[in-house]
Amino acid sequence: MKTWPLFLLPVLAWISSCSTPPVRITSTSVATGATDPKAIYIRPFRLNPMAFDRCTPSGDSPLRASLAPVAFANNLQEELAKIAPSRVLKEDEAAPIGWLVDGEFAGIESGYPPERWMPWRGPWCNPLAMPSCVKMHVRISDVRHGTVLYAFDVKAWSDGSLLGSVTRPGGGYPLPFDFRNAAEQVAIALTPDPFRYGARSSPAIRY
Repeated sequence: MKTWPLFLLPVLAWISSCSTPPVRITSTSVATGATDPKAIYIRPFRLNPMAFDRCTPSGDSPLRASLAPVAFANNLQEELAKIAPSRVLKEDEAAPIGWLVDGEFAGIESGYPPERWMPWRGPWCNPLAMPSCVKMHVRISDVRHGTVLYAFDVKAWSDGSLLGSVTRPGGGYPLPFDFRNAAEQVAIALTPDPFRYGARSSPAIRY
């Protein structure tokens, strides 16, 4: 049996933690199993400016807070377009058919470097993981009947790793990554088989 030197265990644990997707659904309150919408309309999520960058305030926080709902809505539109034709609603528009996606941000914390690598984070995020953190409540409704089809909470974050990737900012600004990861997670949650596990080119099982 092969054993690893003890000093390598923290390194292996760090590599393993970096391989996990930096997003998850934390709770689900409504799940009806509805599929195949004719269209999907997104209303930019509500955000209390006081819930934006409470841990690492900066001079441009009001600007970024005002743009955050539209930025996430655009990401959500691109991801949900993989399911059905999707569009972001303007303030005076109403969804005519299909599904309506709306919700609210529970908080957005950028953890901008070098603050993201400091030993203390805000109390509403995980103080040990040193991440940026985006928390939101997502609601999907049937426009025709006015019923809620899905309701769940999503959390996306970026840890303190200096190594960037397609899902992690490394030393860069994390919110565009966190928004994209959260939007992708919403689309995955609403797709019955998003990764086509078990798909094969041959109809027969070969031994």
